[in-house]
Amino acid sequence: MVLLVGCESQPVAPWSSEDDVVLVEVDGQPISLPMLEFMMANRGVGEDDHEAMRGLLDELIRLRVVANAAEAEGVGQEPKLRAERAIRDLEALQIAYFTDVYERYPVTEAQIQETYERQIERSGQWQFRLRTVRYEDQGQALLAIVERAEAVSGAETAPAIGRTEGEGMVTPWIDRSQLPERLWSELDEAKPGQVLSLPIPAPTGSGWLVGTIEEIRALSPPPLSEVQEGIARSLVRQRLEALVDDLYEAAEIVPMLPLDDAEAAHQAPE
Repeated sequence: MVLLVGCESQPVAPWSSEDDVVLVEVDGQPISLPMLEFMMANRGVGEDDHEAMRGLLDELIRLRVVANAAEAEGVGQEPKLRAERAIRDLEALQIAYFTDVYERYPVTEAQIQETYERQIERSGQWQFRLRTVRYEDQGQALLAIVERAEAVSGAETAPAIGRTEGEGMVTPWIDRSQLPERLWSELDEAKPGQVLSLPIPAPTGSGWLVGTIEEIRALSPPPLSEVQEGIARSLVRQRLEALVDDLYEAAEIVPMLPLDDAEAAHQAPE
């Protein structure tokens, strides 16, 4: 490695440690070996490519001289820039912390297998295509279900209900795990033309759907080998979300400025 400098008396920047090896100082500000190694990893430069390493070190020096000038002229103290730098730092720390947690507590094959089996059980034995009609409120949807159920009971062929041309939208094939659990028992015994006994919350979060079963077919779950990566990602996401929730609940959060005052400060001219 070239341009190594002892670091015992070097000033320590917020992103540096006294234990870092300092490669060079630029107007009193250090450029460390970890900084160069980070650049090498991002650019795909190997340790034996000394010419490329010198080029990266020169690039770091140029970045540092510009940053020093910005700090000297007060640019670094602009509120918007300080906020941007703080948020980037928070995001970098979050990624590093999540990575550390994952490496210490990785998802296991047993957890993936257990989740896979639980999902198959939740999915049931059948897949369905539903024709759904949207209503603004739950009361309207419940009234429509009653009317449709009465029409089914008086019809010679139940499948005719809910198949009026142009009425509603037909879903792709879904299984019972994609529908409210309170409907699972009737889905296990459902037949084409059957109107679901309860309305379904619309996926958009606004309104309610009345569903009529268009088609039914046996469910053939994918093998574990095809879905294990997706399951692992889902388990990691759930674990990290739970971790953040726990940290949030345990944190001492002290409001320093009432919301109304914060809005006024934001709107006040500089």
